[in-house]
Amino acid sequence: MVVYPVVCLVSAFVGGIIGQRKGSSYIVWFLVSLVVPVLGPIAALLYRHETDVALRRCPDCGKMLRLHDAMCMRCGCDLGFPEESEIIRPDPSIRVRAGL
Repeated sequence: MVVYPVVCLVSAFVGGIIGQRKGSSYIVWFLVSLVVPVLGPIAALLYRHETDVALRRCPDCGKMLRLHDAMCMRCGCDLGFPEESEIIRPDPSIRVRAGL
């Protein structure tokens, strides 16, 4: 009787930590792993890293943005889809400097 709640809580903590380390929300992965005890951490492991997304620069202020952003949150510039030459492929050293 006591084993199931313990498995749920351990699974929730593990899923939350895995999700957080991949750049996602700890709370969301905690809740998913709590509701679906063993499959939650497995789903968190298989989920993509949030830092594996291509980047681009804002044409007005130069801030590094994710490729799918539609507006720059720094200057408010509306962004269309960039040309292929403007896309910056994922690189861990760029992300540290960009604060992403």
